[in-house]
Amino acid sequence: MMALVPDEPSRWILYLCAAIFGGTIVPTYSVVMAHVNDAVGEGEFVAASGGLLIMQGVGAAAGPLLAGFAMSASEHGLAYMLIATQILMAAFGVYRSTRRAAPREMHKGAFVVEPLIPVGTTLESEHSRADKGPDK
Repeated sequence: MMALVPDEPSRWILYLCAAIFGGTIVPTYSVVMAHVNDAVGEGEFVAASGGLLIMQGVGAAAGPLLAGFAMSASEHGLAYMLIATQILMAAFGVYRSTRRAAPREMHKGAFVVEPLIPVGTTLESEHSRADKGPDK
């Protein structure tokens, strides 16, 4: 995003770029995790979450190395690398969502909101319990 702004942008353009950057990159893991949890069957959540954590770890280890090479290669190399990475991840997500459908028995039913159940407890003070005696 910053690669597309002029050399001396105003403060508000920088704020806008930071908001767009954060709004697209920060929730990536959460969105991927939600889609994976929708696609896996019962009892497969832990394995799927473990696989995603391994992939995130690989990206966390390789990302700084690739970013260093990108910054060495071009003045706006980091920005171009981040844009390319997000586009590739989005394209892969679209590709995977169109190529594999969950088996019929794995489709979950409609989301049903359960009614609220009123729950109340009474609080007794130590003083009132002492008045009742040990068995009451």
